[in-house]
Formats: sequence, C-alpha cells, structure tokens
Amino acid sequence: MFYFNEYLLKIGVDPVKTRLLRHDNRGLAAWRRGELAFGCFASFQTMARSPYGGAELACHFVPGPTLPDGDATALYIGTTKIIDRWSWDGIRIPVLQDTSIIENQRSQLVNVEAFDLEWCNAAKAFSERILVRWGSGSRAWFQRAERRQKEIVEVRRQAQEDPFPGFSSFSCQTKDLSLLPQTWRNALKSEKGIYLLVTGGGDQYVGSATGQDGFLGRWSAYEANGHGGNVVLRERGHRDYSVSILEVSSPAMTEREILEREIHWKKKLGSRAHGLNKN
Repeated sequence: MFYFNEYLLKIGVDPVKTRLLRHDNRGLAAWRRGELAFGCFASFQTMARSPYGGAELACHFVPGPTLPDGDATALYIGTTKIIDRWSWDGIRIPVLQDTSIIENQRSQLVNVEAFDLEWCNAAKAFSERILVRWGSGSRAWFQRAERRQKEIVEVRRQAQEDPFPGFSSFSCQTKDLSLLPQTWRNALKSEKGIYLLVTGGGDQYVGSATGQDGFLGRWSAYEANGHGGNVVLRERGHRDYSVSILEVSSPAMTEREILEREIHWKKKLGSRAHGLNKN
C-alpha cells in the first residue's frame, strides 16, 4: 500500500505545508478548459475558512469514480505554490488569469480572497495519473496533507481519457456538457445534424445543429439557460435534458437539407403531436 504523502516527499513537497483540495464539478469543468483556466478558477477562495489557510502549497484533485466499498476517489491534476494573497477588489488580477473564468464568476466573487498561484513543474509528470482514495467524507473537500494519509489506488502509465463512444452511442445530460473530455467536445463540435432532447418526464424535442460549432455549439445554449431560445422549452421551464444524436449530416448537405431531415425525424418520432416540437 502506498500513500500520496510518499509521492509528495519524492518530489520535494513537505506535507506539513500542503493542503489537499478535491474540487467539485465546477473545478472539473474548469480543468477541461485547460491548466490556465483551472489555475484562474482556483485563484479565488472564500475569505471565511479559506482552504489555503496557512499553507504554502496546494495539491488539486477532481472527482474520480466511486469505489466498490462506497468510498470516493480523487484524480490528482497537479500542485500549485501559493505565492501571494489579497482581498479581492475586482482590480488586481491573479497571475493565472482567464478572462471568461473571471467574468463568469464575477457575480459570485464577494468576500473572497484572490491568490497568485504557480504550477509546480515537478508535479506535472503525474497530472491525471494518480487516483487516491479520498474516503467517505467527500464533503470535506480540503484537508491537511500531514493529517490525512491518502491511499493511492491507481497509478496510470499516462494521462488518459475514456474513448469517445461514437455519435450513435453518445448521450449526456446538458448540465454535464462542460465536464466532457476535450476530445469528446472537439468531436461534437466537428459535426452537424439532428439531435434529440428528452426531459426527465419523457417529453421529446427534435432539433438540428447547423452552426459552426456543430452539436456542441447548439447544446451549449441549453446548458446555459435551459431553452436555447425556443419558446416552448422556455414556457415549460425545463433546466436539464438527456441529449443524444439521431443523425450526423453529410459534409455536403446544405442547411436547408439538414432542416428537411429534422422535419423527417419530427414526423418519425411524433414529437409534434406528443412532444415539445410545435413547428
């Protein structure tokens, strides 16, 4: 049995000076956008009971799969040095900065501290390769490294993403789109076609993706506001859908031809008479 603190000591990190942070899906979504975006996300913390309190370094994790015994796991993504801290005033920007991260969070950045963080190069080789047993107390999302021995349950030979299942097998909740691996997101951006939304109650909506960013671009609108500009969906007040792909369009198809295929699927599934399509 090996422990995470043993890894820290091997890369020259003192567990006494280190905090362990298991971020939630917001952190995972930021990590999917890249190291800089995640670093900016992690640069803001609540002023009351900051997870960085008294620490010089922070080891960052994102949620991993649940173990058979019910314990939560955490996937290690890297370690940052804590260089500086200050009360966030909306003016001084952290060293690790991403404009969209800051703008998306700005309304929530009240009574928070900002930090200048610096990624530890010695730790980068094991990013997304170490999976630890976090334990049953996953709500305790930040902990002192020297007080919490974390068993290493898996060391991967290399960072890996689950393979894309293919367009015909793909399904996802719209609220989880930002959590998809980047290779999946790229695949979904690359194709246009016809898709199906299904509400929790089983109501269906057939739509088409014809824009530059393909399926992902169209679905991102549903993720953002729950209706994507559709009047009926707005009236129904749904916030989340199961989304899947009915048909990938040929690259040679025009937008008009894609819309004709959308009409075909509406008739085939009866989504006008018994679903959420009204045109």
